[in-house]
Amino acid sequence: MTLPDSICMLPWISIEASPMGTARPCCLAQEEITDAHGNKIELRNSTLLDAYKSKYMQDLRQQFRAGERPATCRMCWEEEAAGRDSKRINSRVRLKELYAQVDWDNDTPDQLWFIDLKLGNICNLKCRICGSWSSSKWAAEEMEYLPKGVDKKSHIAYTWLKAGNWPEESPDFWDNLKSLLPDIKYFEFTGGEPWLIEEHWELLEFAVAEGYGKDIDIHYNTNATQAPTRLIPLLDKLGRVDIAFSVDNVGNRFEYERYGAKWAEANNIIDATHALRTRYNNITTQLCFTINIQNVYYLDELLAWADTKGFGSVYFNMLQSPERMSIQRMTPAAQDLVLNKLKTHFWRSAQYQQEIDNVIRFIENGTGSNGRDFVEQMQQTDAYRRQNFVDTHPEIAQAMGYE
Repeated sequence: MTLPDSICMLPWISIEASPMGTARPCCLAQEEITDAHGNKIELRNSTLLDAYKSKYMQDLRQQFRAGERPATCRMCWEEEAAGRDSKRINSRVRLKELYAQVDWDNDTPDQLWFIDLKLGNICNLKCRICGSWSSSKWAAEEMEYLPKGVDKKSHIAYTWLKAGNWPEESPDFWDNLKSLLPDIKYFEFTGGEPWLIEEHWELLEFAVAEGYGKDIDIHYNTNATQAPTRLIPLLDKLGRVDIAFSVDNVGNRFEYERYGAKWAEANNIIDATHALRTRYNNITTQLCFTINIQNVYYLDELLAWADTKGFGSVYFNMLQSPERMSIQRMTPAAQDLVLNKLKTHFWRSAQYQQEIDNVIRFIENGTGSNGRDFVEQMQQTDAYRRQNFVDTHPEIAQAMGYE
């Protein structure tokens, strides 16, 4: 059949388990998958296969096949409008060996090959671009913001903290996941921090013991605070293992933005992981940084550091949520400051220049803002942590109206 240019393969082959124990077609989808009654599918009492076979997913496949651009996929459409390769487009490259095998005509395919597992919100950091939905540390801090006498259990952060425990409270989930292993070709483990989650190591050890390991490729997003100790004994028994390090800035700005991480320790862990590539030819590494208001002015320093580390690739990830952190929501002063630097700086490689050109378009396509939401959140967090955005990010802080 002739496929429309807007087709996405992910609804046919993939499901995401979200940090809160719901399911989505992919990590960028705006909507969670619902059952026949319109209720969110909860992985505490439903399976990934239930979500994959749901009427919601059948309808989504029909929309794509008809050449429609589903509203839940807004983030991809916005990135493509700015000239960037979206997750939809990147999936064709990353999973190119599967693309020709997709059963496009089928609304109820039997091809659940790729599972994106965000196994709760267990995390050891409180990154400024994150929140209670993906970090248990953040949830605890947000409840501390409440005035004395207010019931902390009434805060949404408490709800998210409890919801983020779903993998530990759902033993059937792991058994169901094991039953899918014969067909799985690709796992993506993000976070929280995946290398802190014991059950995921047990899942991989089970896959290896049952002889499935070599047929499964894995992608990790890790925060550069955990050494890959548990991974090493499994490496020669797995398929390709892609390790993406989430590092958004350098030095004291890194430690400010990814609160709880240490710059020297992160460099040591990255270097030690890179050293494994001399022993195992199935490892690739990547710098995956998330472009947001805090770091967009300092991308030149981040990329200069990246060039010294020997990453296999560098991925420019565009922050979409929380919206207050998006570079499309900068103040006019911040837009002028950032655009002037991005347009006049000499970028070392053609790839960097192309990506920066796309970042420029993304900013210019935005609505901007008065920066009030950004400043209020940063000031509240600074007061609690006894930090000051101006100390580490003086240029962008002033341009955003932080005082």
